[in-house]
Amino acid sequence: MQLDHATLIQDITAARARLDPGAEAIVDGELRLSNADLAKRVDAIAKGLIAHGVRRGDFVATLAPPSADFWLLFLATSSIGAVWQGLNPRYQRNEYAYLLEDAAPKLVFARTEFDGRSYLAELKELANSSVQFLGLSDTPLNLESEIAKAGRDASDADLSAHRALVQAEDPAVIVYTSGTTGKPKGALLSHRAVVQTALANVAWIGREGLASTICPAPINHVGAINNVCMNTFAAGGRIVFYPRVDLAALGELNARELPSYLVASPTAFAMMLAVPGVDLSLYSFYKAIIFGGAATPIAYLHEVIKTGAKLSSVYGQTETTGIVTYTTFGSSLETMSETIGQALAGNQVRIGDERGVEATIGATGEIQVKGVSVMSGYHNKPEATREAFTPDGWLRTGDLGFKREDGNIVFAGRLKEMFKSGGYNVYPVEVELALCEHADVAQAVVVAVPHPTFQEVGHAFLLAKPGQRLDPADVKAFLRERIADYKIPKTWEVLDAFPFLPNGKIDKRALAARVAS
Repeated sequence: MQLDHATLIQDITAARARLDPGAEAIVDGELRLSNADLAKRVDAIAKGLIAHGVRRGDFVATLAPPSADFWLLFLATSSIGAVWQGLNPRYQRNEYAYLLEDAAPKLVFARTEFDGRSYLAELKELANSSVQFLGLSDTPLNLESEIAKAGRDASDADLSAHRALVQAEDPAVIVYTSGTTGKPKGALLSHRAVVQTALANVAWIGREGLASTICPAPINHVGAINNVCMNTFAAGGRIVFYPRVDLAALGELNARELPSYLVASPTAFAMMLAVPGVDLSLYSFYKAIIFGGAATPIAYLHEVIKTGAKLSSVYGQTETTGIVTYTTFGSSLETMSETIGQALAGNQVRIGDERGVEATIGATGEIQVKGVSVMSGYHNKPEATREAFTPDGWLRTGDLGFKREDGNIVFAGRLKEMFKSGGYNVYPVEVELALCEHADVAQAVVVAVPHPTFQEVGHAFLLAKPGQRLDPADVKAFLRERIADYKIPKTWEVLDAFPFLPNGKIDKRALAARVAS
């Protein structure tokens, strides 16, 4: 399937239907859609969006687990120039409230109920009256769904006219990522960035490796949208959706669907290897396994290589539309364990300083990126967008690294305080702000500590208000109503006083050292 000239996401959907109409595109439970069937549903949903008043530049949000609904709505929304936004079922009410207010979607699709929680009713209570809501049931969207029926009065000519307006530099998706303020920022990723990044990944991973994959990842992450789904979709492969990370169920699904492509993290490897009697040589159906998100112990790789799959260590972030560096297949286990490789085609990666001066080989500096994969900017945040780039136009990743003599980049740590827990980004300031909403908490500091399974977890230091006593169990329960569970610190310490620097700021390094000692 030749898609080298594709610049819009819809180009890929149309090309798949035209060139290989009978091949399977997506699987969700009993639902199996061919490329032709997928294109028909995408067209019907897109007409329904038009009937609901959605136009180029509008935002359309989806709250759902990994599913056919997610992918159909993503493809349909972007095809008419609207911007798709994913919402994670693990979020809490105040998180949804902020995201809905910031993006101000014109239309919101939400799973009516999932895992015992009534999402549609919950969101309706949070949004203003200008937002339209449509419920999603357990049955994936089809030609008889409410949204498809709404579009029956729209003609093919109407649809073509809306699609003709879409430009490659138009934003296709908004993905939220937090920063030092603790409030999430919406990174806008253009059609060109999404498509060209996917095609660059197809070029090095190969179509055999991307023939099929299973996606249990949350739909609001570039991991699911880009690294898993778009890479497979652009290669003409099959995406199998599963609504949650359940190792037993996913094991059965693997045995049935025999996926060729796995996007993993050190946490995923640890969980796989923790299963009693696991023999990774039984996973020989994998052709390509890529992994990142944290340093991967070489001991894990000695086991994973038994699958016989081609392995690669990768690096990326929301602002780079996912993967932006990779180690070449056939690299040594040491190289894959210790480095994140070199730049993806269409991009440049340098180790620079604040002035944009590139560091010498072996010298540590900030990992900075320039190229087709870089975001267009942050939604409604021009100052944050300016701060995200160097004066000469390179994206500041906020991560530290250095180049080896062989050109591979070593990830050396995080310039920002963000840490990854089980593959999820956790931002201490956001957690600290939530902790300080507790009536008895005077101050809070969260630092990352090592964890055998999740790589890093939060350790919270708390200072009680005068005359109050803090029970960590009570504070933990308080947080469960405010932030996603993976952000909640795993260990706690209540102090009588915090150490301070001469400038009056809390000495976080001293607190981190206290945990490490």
